Amino acid sequence: MSLQTRSGRIQLVGVALCLCFVSVLAGCHDDRFESSYPALADAVKDRAIERRWIPSFLPASSRNIHVTGDLSPSRVWCAFEFVLADSEQLRKSLKPVDTLPASVANVPGPGKPWWPSFLEGNLDPKRIHDEGLQLYVVEEPATASTTALEVFAIDWAKGRGFLYGPPS
Repeated sequence: MSLQTRSGRIQLVGVALCLCFVSVLAGCHDDRFESSYPALADAVKDRAIERRWIPSFLPASSRNIHVTGDLSPSRVWCAFEFVLADSEQLRKSLKPVDTLPASVANVPGPGKPWWPSFLEGNLDPKRIHDEGLQLYVVEEPATASTTALEVFAIDWAKGRGFLYGPPS
């Protein structure tokens, strides 16, 4: 076999390997999603409630909504603002806690600038309270036969809230 033929085969194998690598990369999908909505109506239109990215009991006045999450394992981080006069449904839906259940006591950071650092890692209820937020949990259906807890941190004075829903 001549050197030129061998060189041509090596190049052909190299091109084939590159094409295989590109095909593998193209087949990989990112399991993370992210959306922002100026108003709750925009989130509803995008089916964010149906997808369980945001809860159905957010105030109708909710705005500046940011949501990111992982599809596998399923988890979501959400930040939102709301008008204080429109918070009754939100207040009714939340269960106040002084101590967080273990399943929501450690929150991985989403790596987003809108998520406060004091709501990452092992959550410190005193620090969260010192930041002006109250802690709550909500039990939501995860599947037809199971439920999952979500943790909420609400700043009633400023009309803003954060929620984290861990893998179920």
